[in-house]
Amino acid sequence: MHRVLFGFAAAIGFMTAAAAQDVTGSLKGPAAESVARYLKQTRIPCYTQKGEEKCPIIDTASHASLFHGSFSNDPTPHAVAFVSYQYDQTGNAMSQMAIVFKEAGGRWTPVGRADETVGSDPRQVQFGQGIITYVGTVLGPNDSRVNPTGRGRFSLKVTDRGVTFSKATR
Repeated sequence: MHRVLFGFAAAIGFMTAAAAQDVTGSLKGPAAESVARYLKQTRIPCYTQKGEEKCPIIDTASHASLFHGSFSNDPTPHAVAFVSYQYDQTGNAMSQMAIVFKEAGGRWTPVGRADETVGSDPRQVQFGQGIITYVGTVLGPNDSRVNPTGRGRFSLKVTDRGVTFSKATR
């Protein structure tokens, strides 16, 4: 019995490490290493078989994408990472967060994070005047939850105090 449990625990550990590599392996660009470190070190509320606890983001993440740019009012390089994650690991609902980083002296540091953003598969990411806009996939009028085809435009307001998500803009 102990051998079976140890084997199961080792398999879970291997799967978790493989999933972490899949998520961080998709990150490309100058901020990728800092984003990967943030995902591994930062803990967020999560719900597991044991109940409510805090988990490293990487343990709850299933996908991440990274975009780089500069604001029109601030030429300092910035990056935004969109991370799909699962708060309730006993279910199947996914959430998305956006984490903004700023480069200073060769180091990328987090500016802030918005945990409940909308619009999966972010694309057409643009850095404006203190705002990052993007297009994401949402439920269309005749879509099933499992296969959304709609599109929405969303924004993230970025200040020195953090990041705030805004609903669709037209």
